[in-house]
Amino acid sequence: MPSRKRYEDVITNRKCIHVKLLQDTHSNLRIELFKRKLSIQEVFEELAQRLTTGDPVIIDILDELIENKKNKKIKQLSEADANSIFDAIENSIDFSKRED
Repeated sequence: MPSRKRYEDVITNRKCIHVKLLQDTHSNLRIELFKRKLSIQEVFEELAQRLTTGDPVIIDILDELIENKKNKKIKQLSEADANSIFDAIENSIDFSKRED
C-alpha cells in the first residue's frame, strides 16, 4: 500500500527531482534556509515557478550561467570544497588491498 506521502504526490501531481550538491554547498544552503524557516522544497518550488513565469532576476542568473559555460569559466574550488573531494576519494580507496 503506498504511503500517505505518495498519495499526496499523486493528488497534487508533483514530480520528484534529485540534485547532487557539493557537501559544503548543501550544508550552507540548509543553514541559510533554516535561519529563514524555509525548506529546500519551498525554495526550489518558488525558483521553478519564477523561472517558468519569466522572472527577470532568475533569467539573468541563467543567462550568466550560460555565458560562463560558453566561455568555459570554471569557478575556483574553495579550500573546503577541495577538502570534501579529497576526503571522498580517500574514503573510496581501500588501502588494505594495496599491493607493495
